Amino acid sequence: MNAPRYNAFNPIHKALRTLMFDTILKLQRSDLGNVEESLPAIAQVELLLKMMDGHAHHEDHFILHPIEEKAPAFIREFEGEHVTDLALGNQLREMIAAWRQAEDKRRAGSQLYYALNAFVAFNLQHMNKEELELNQLLWHHYTDGEILAMVEKLLQSVSPEEMKIATEWMIKGLNSVELEFMKNSMKETQVA
Repeated sequence: MNAPRYNAFNPIHKALRTLMFDTILKLQRSDLGNVEESLPAIAQVELLLKMMDGHAHHEDHFILHPIEEKAPAFIREFEGEHVTDLALGNQLREMIAAWRQAEDKRRAGSQLYYALNAFVAFNLQHMNKEELELNQLLWHHYTDGEILAMVEKLLQSVSPEEMKIATEWMIKGLNSVELEFMKNSMKETQVA
């Protein structure tokens, strides 16, 4: 039996999924007609957009770009999905702006809620595709050590603020075995 291969997407995707699910819950539980009550949920939607934008940028540069010459058609398809993701994110930003300006905040809030759901639904499917299909491509062309080197370069480009937020959501989304691995990896990094 072969040992499981390194899934570079697992920790960040679990963090982002946890943030997405929590954001949907926070927004759907808010009375979007009440500005004061809604502001924390709106701020979390904006945080989600910021984290997803950063994730797509890092992924494009450090994961998709290196493998592009090995599978150009496949990578173009993924880049196309990132364009769709950006469009959905921009639509969500527009809904936030419309909610802020709206006289009928409940109606604008409903549109914002559905835009968030569309954004999350697309991203859940996209992340599954990355873990199920893109990982296969990475595993075919690279060793786990080479994939880990890509991830290490990616991590070096992440701002401390973004890393802090991602780590907080990883802690909320990882299982006990993954958390132990993360803790041990952090210890090893501090020693090195």
